[in-house]
Amino acid sequence: MSQHKFFGPEEGWSLEPVAAWLLTEGRRVQNALALATELTARLDAAGARVDRIRLTTTTLHPQLLAWGVFWDRGQGARPWQAQHGVQNLDAYIGSPNQFVRDNKAAYRKRLDGPPAADDHPTLDDLRREGMTDYYALPIVFSSGDANVMTLATKSPAGFSDADLERFDILANLLAPIVELISTRRMTLGLLDTFVGPRISEKIFQGQVKRGDGDRIEAAFWYSDLRGFTALNETLPVAELLHLLNEYFEYCAAAAAARGGEILQFIGDAILIVFEIRTPEEQVAVCESALDAAIDAFNSIAVVNHRRKHNGQPQIEFGLGLHLGEVTHANVGSPGRLAFNVVGPAVNTTARIQSMTKELGEPLLLSSAFAKLVQRPLRSVGEYSLRGVAGPQELFTPVEI
Repeated sequence: MSQHKFFGPEEGWSLEPVAAWLLTEGRRVQNALALATELTARLDAAGARVDRIRLTTTTLHPQLLAWGVFWDRGQGARPWQAQHGVQNLDAYIGSPNQFVRDNKAAYRKRLDGPPAADDHPTLDDLRREGMTDYYALPIVFSSGDANVMTLATKSPAGFSDADLERFDILANLLAPIVELISTRRMTLGLLDTFVGPRISEKIFQGQVKRGDGDRIEAAFWYSDLRGFTALNETLPVAELLHLLNEYFEYCAAAAAARGGEILQFIGDAILIVFEIRTPEEQVAVCESALDAAIDAFNSIAVVNHRRKHNGQPQIEFGLGLHLGEVTHANVGSPGRLAFNVVGPAVNTTARIQSMTKELGEPLLLSSAFAKLVQRPLRSVGEYSLRGVAGPQELFTPVEI
């Protein structure tokens, strides 16, 4: 068998230059959009008649079931993702994608003839786009899982048998590259979800040894639920988890919108950092952190209105804001590590939060934080905080 024959039939366009690229430069591509863009350019240069390509893979993620990249002639490549539950929708049930995944076999449909009664709506959409032929085939990972590549053309002649043979070979060549990209994406997604973008970036930069870390200046948020012990003892588990998740969700959303990142969930408490990278950012970051805190209280107030209507317990929490320097470092035992923040600023923030219950003020600010806030504040007095040297004057916004 000739080398050319190895890459498909000898008649028609040649897959050989595309394969040569995939086996050299292509295997180093780490981004699905870049892969699709370069792949389609090389298919064009080789003379392949393709006007639409979809690459989709399942993933392991708390929010996403699948992701992929879509390419259309004239539009280029764009990302795609699907939430959990999409597999139960009509758009998927009975589709060519489902057939390929379930059977690990190719699906081919000519589109230039009259539609069949059992055609999936996907095929009607393709006809409306002017496609004449459609081919869906599995991209099988080393785990045995079948993911999907689909190709469509507007060529009046459609795909030839030789084209389909080349596409089968192409799917096998693409499989290890797509699997590497998918695995990297899944790893980053899980790290971002479970440890946060800041820490996942540090891990990928190589800060994986015990003691790796750096000093940061930041505004710190520490919030804690009220009455959690009683809720824990009286609420059914499902209701308790729902309450916790609503509290976490709306606090996290408010902070993320203002540049904050959750460093830790500590039982029913949340530690959030708003990093200050330059001295010039101090005022803006503190203002953002305070805005985020107020947004969180406002959002939870809306949630509580609904919860009250449904006869559910209210979500009440206290929140402290402070400013300081800490060490953000990788600590733990040799076999079990975690990035943590070490320094008195975090303890001070937690102690300020603990005063919210005693003073009946849901939101308290340290004097160091208050000095940088350019809006009306009200002093609530000086207090001794456990584990913190000297009396601390605390403040709260005039309006929340």
